[in-house]
Amino acid sequence: MGSLSAHNAPVRYYKTYRRKSCLLSLQTRRVSSILRVQTETDLSTRTIQEIDSIQPSSDEDTGYISAAASTSYQLLDPVEYGEHGAAFLSGNYYPVGQEVTACCDYDAQAGDDSSTMKINGKIPSDFPLGQYAYVGPNPKFAVDHYKRWGAGPGQVDFGLGSGWHHWFEGDGMIYAVDFCTGNRVKFRNRFIRTSSWKREIESGKRIFRPLMNADGGTFLANALSNLITGGMFMKDSANTALLHFAGRTFALQDTCPPWELDPDTLETISACTFDGKLPPYVPFTAHPKVLPSTGELIFFGFNPVSPPHCSVGTLKPDGTISSINSLWSIPFVGSIFMHDFCVTEHFTVLFEGSMDIKPVRQLLGKHPLQYNEDKRARFGVLNRDAQSTSVTWFNCSSSQMVYHFINSWEEKNERNEQLIVITGIREDGFFQEAMRANGSSEWIKEAVRVGKIPKVHEWRINLVTGKVTERYLFSIPLETPRINDAFVGRRNRYAYAGRVLLSELESTTQLKFDAVVKIDMQEQKTVTYEHGPNRYGMEAQFVGRPGGVDEDDGWLVMYVHDESYTATDVNGRTECVIIDAQDVEAGPVATILLPERVPYGAHCMWRADLKYPGATFEDTAVAFEALSANFQVNEPKMFAFEQSQRGELLEAVWKGLSRVALGLFVHGWSPRIARENVTEYAFVRGAGLRFLEVSKLGSHRLREAVKERADATPAPPTLTLYDVEDDDSCRLVREVLSICDVSYLCKPCPTASCSNSSELAILQGVELGSEVVPFLRDDRNDDIAVKGADGIIQYLYQEYLDGEEPASLVSLFQRFAQASKINDASHRRTSRAGEQPLIFWGYEASPFCALVRKALNERGISYVFRPCARGSPRRSLLLNRTGIFQVPYLEDPNTGISLFESVDIISYLKKTYD
Repeated sequence: MGSLSAHNAPVRYYKTYRRKSCLLSLQTRRVSSILRVQTETDLSTRTIQEIDSIQPSSDEDTGYISAAASTSYQLLDPVEYGEHGAAFLSGNYYPVGQEVTACCDYDAQAGDDSSTMKINGKIPSDFPLGQYAYVGPNPKFAVDHYKRWGAGPGQVDFGLGSGWHHWFEGDGMIYAVDFCTGNRVKFRNRFIRTSSWKREIESGKRIFRPLMNADGGTFLANALSNLITGGMFMKDSANTALLHFAGRTFALQDTCPPWELDPDTLETISACTFDGKLPPYVPFTAHPKVLPSTGELIFFGFNPVSPPHCSVGTLKPDGTISSINSLWSIPFVGSIFMHDFCVTEHFTVLFEGSMDIKPVRQLLGKHPLQYNEDKRARFGVLNRDAQSTSVTWFNCSSSQMVYHFINSWEEKNERNEQLIVITGIREDGFFQEAMRANGSSEWIKEAVRVGKIPKVHEWRINLVTGKVTERYLFSIPLETPRINDAFVGRRNRYAYAGRVLLSELESTTQLKFDAVVKIDMQEQKTVTYEHGPNRYGMEAQFVGRPGGVDEDDGWLVMYVHDESYTATDVNGRTECVIIDAQDVEAGPVATILLPERVPYGAHCMWRADLKYPGATFEDTAVAFEALSANFQVNEPKMFAFEQSQRGELLEAVWKGLSRVALGLFVHGWSPRIARENVTEYAFVRGAGLRFLEVSKLGSHRLREAVKERADATPAPPTLTLYDVEDDDSCRLVREVLSICDVSYLCKPCPTASCSNSSELAILQGVELGSEVVPFLRDDRNDDIAVKGADGIIQYLYQEYLDGEEPASLVSLFQRFAQASKINDASHRRTSRAGEQPLIFWGYEASPFCALVRKALNERGISYVFRPCARGSPRRSLLLNRTGIFQVPYLEDPNTGISLFESVDIISYLKKTYD
C-alpha cells in the first residue's frame, strides 16, 4: 500500500514559461504546464525550478494509489502554434479555465505571501459602490486545441493553406470586482456563453476554423465550413468590450449582436435584438457612445460579410431603439474595417480607415483583410439634428488606421467656422502586422526603428471648408485610451492610456503596458506611473468621486499583473489597483490581491451599484449589518420549504426512498429508553424519560466523540473527499461516511474546469478532465489516497469500523457503484469562499440537506461535513452549540454567519458567492 506524499498544504495546478533576461526569448521560448506541490516550492524568486509531480500507480484490487515521479508537460512551440499564437497563449495570455467567486472585507489586509483575496492600502472612504469589469479573449479548451489548424484534437485540415490561432478569436471572459455594501469586495470571472461557445462545448473541440490568421488560400473554405458546421462565418465570442445601459449589461464584439449578461450574477442570458428591432444583418459596435447631455446611446454596426456594410442607430435612455439607418452598400467589392467612431453634441463621425476587406485578394492567395497604403482615410459626418442618413466625407492626408479614439467635440475657429476636433491613437496598420501568424517580430523592430508606432493624434475637421488638419500630439507609444465618460462628445482636458512596452513587442510580440499615462491635452504634457519591474497594466477606467466637479476628480481602477510573483501561480498574480486620478504619479492608494489571474485582455467598464447608485461603502455599511443580522436571527422551522423548492425536494425524497434511506442511521443503531438528560439529544422526551439512540462506533470515532463532548468542540477532519453530488458511487461513499459517523472535508468537483478538479488531476497524475471520483485522502494514515467507491468503502470499514464487514445494503449498492470521470459538458463556476471552508451539519438521507449540498456542489464550494445521522453523538454536540438540533445547519467562518433552513442557506450562498 503506497502513500501519496506527506504534505497537508493545498495542491495546485501551475503553468509557467521560462524567461531569459526578463523577457521571453523567441528562439528558446517554451511554455510548460508544471505540476507542483505548494509546500515543496519556493517560486518567489526569479528562478523557477521544476518540481516532480505526483504520478499514480494503482492497485486494481484495493484502489489505493501510490506516488511516483513524472516529468513536466511540454507546451507551446512557435513552430506548432505560430509566432503570434505562441506569444498570445503564453505567460499571462495563457488562458484560465475556472470560474471563481471570492470576497473579502475592506479591512482584510494582505501579507506578501497571500494567495487569497486581500487588500493592501486603504480604499478611500468616499469611493463609490459599483462594479469594475474587464473582458478579453480567453480560450476555453486546453492549449493543444490552438495549434496550427489540423494539428489540434479532432481537427481536419483542407490542405489549402495554414490556419493559426489569433488572439482576437479567443472565447470571451468577464472579470469583475464589485465594491459592495458592508465594506466588502467581491471578485468573479465568468465565460460568456455565446452560441459558438455552446456549440464547441457540446462537441468537445473547436469547430470554428481560424480566419484572422488564415492563409488566403484557405480563408474562404474556413469561413464556409464555419457557416455549415457552426451556423455562422465567424465566432460570436463577445470578447472585446462591455456596456451597462438602461439597467442591462452587455458583452460586445464588432461582428455580432450584443450578448446580454445578468448584471447581478454575470451569467450569460442571450444575444440581444432589443425586442427584435436590431436586424440580423446589423452587428453592434464594441465602442458605443453614451451622450451625457441626452442619455442616448449611439452605435454603429460594421458587417464585413454582406451589405449593408455599415448602419448607424440610437438607443433611447430606456434602452429601446429609436432609429437605425443603413448608410451604404457595396456588393462584391468589399468593405472597410471599422472598429471605433466618434460623437459630438450634434454629430456622429464615422471613420473609414485604410484597413479594407476585399474578397478578390483570395484569388491572389492573400488574406482579404489588409492595410491598404493606397487608400486615404476619411471621416464621414452625420448631422443627428437633421435626422438625415446623408454622410459628408472629409479626406485625411494619407492612409491611416485608428483602433481607438479618445474623444471628439465641436468648436469654432477664429473665423467663426464650425470645427469638429478629434483625438485618438493613430497606428496605421501597426497591430495588423504585429499580430500576423508568423514573421511579425522583425517587422515590429523595423516599425519601431522608423517611428511607426501608435501615438496620440489630432484631427480638426472644418465643416465649412472641408479641410482636415492633423498633427501628432505626443510621441509616446500608447493604446486603450480612456476619459471621464461624463465628457464624451464635449471638450475634455485629460485622458488616460497604457504605455506600450516596445522592447517586449520586439522580442516576444506580446502587447504589454508597463505604465499608465495621464495625458493633459491643454498643457500638452503627460504624467506617468510605472507599474514596476515585470508588472503590466490593463485598460484603466475613470471612476468619478461622488459629488466631484473637476474633470479628474476621481480614481483610475485597473488590473495590474505581476509576472514575477509566482508563489500562487507561476504565470504571476493579478491585482486590482485604485489610483488617485489627480495624483497619478503617486501610484495606487489601494491594491486588491485577486484569487485568480486576469489574462491580458481588451476593455473595461464601470457601473454604479444597482441598489445604491451614487453611494459610497460608508453610506450602506449599516444596511449590510442589518442584512447580516437578518441572516443570523434565523429560527428553524420543522419541515419548512418554499414552493420553488418543491420539485427538487420531491426528487431528493425519491432518491432517498430508492436507496432505502441508506445513511439515515449510524452503524449499530438501536433505540432505548433512558432517564431525562437535557444536555443530550433525544428524538422524543417526556415524563422524565427520553428516547435514547445508541450506536456501535469504531474505536477511533469513539475516542474522538468522547473528546468532542469534553471539549464541546468538534474535532477537525482528517479525511478529504473529492466528490460529485449526483454521482451514485460518490453518494454511496457519503452514505458510508454517515454510517461511520466520520466528518470529512468535501471538495466538490462539478466539472473539470473547477479548481478542486484541477487539484484532483494533479493528485491522480492525469490530464485535466480525466480525473476520477470518488477520491479519498486520509491525513491520519500517512496521506493514504483511495480511488473508487469499492476501495474507499473497504478502507472506511477497515479503518473506521475496526474491520467490520460492510452491511448487506451497502454491499448491494456497491455492486452497481463505479468510479466516474468528472463531466466537463460545461464550464461551471468555482467559488473560493475565503481562507476557510464552510461547515455543514447534516446527514446524507435528509432531502433538505440534499438541497444545500447541491447548492454547494454547483458552486464548487469546499466544506467540512459533520454527519449527524440517527445515533450520532454530534446531535448532542449541535444541540448544546445552538440550543436546538435541526439540520441542515451551515456555519461560514469567513463571514461569521450561521444559518438553519435550506431556503435561507441557499439564499445566503447566492447572495454571498454568486
